[in-house]
Amino acid sequence: MKSVAEELDFLRKLFRECLAAYGSRVETDLNQIREAVLEQAKNPKLPPSKIRDLRDMLTLCRTLELKPEKGRRKDLKKIDSLIGELLLMVKNW
Repeated sequence: MKSVAEELDFLRKLFRECLAAYGSRVETDLNQIREAVLEQAKNPKLPPSKIRDLRDMLTLCRTLELKPEKGRRKDLKKIDSLIGELLLMVKNW
């Protein structure tokens, strides 16, 4: 029983490390997207395509439905998917 308890403690440690790495990656991606959007704000004459992209990005962010209090993986997948879409838009600028 002691070995199982030790393995569970180790698993808990690995889980926390995974969460920290995932959180760090998400934060980095969100900051990258934010910086790209703010950079566009400096341009007084945005092309219509970028205005559409910004409008689409806003819609995607506002329509994201999460229930963080439930702590579900599907919410993390939704966030991951949204970030992927936003990064694609930003990288195509």
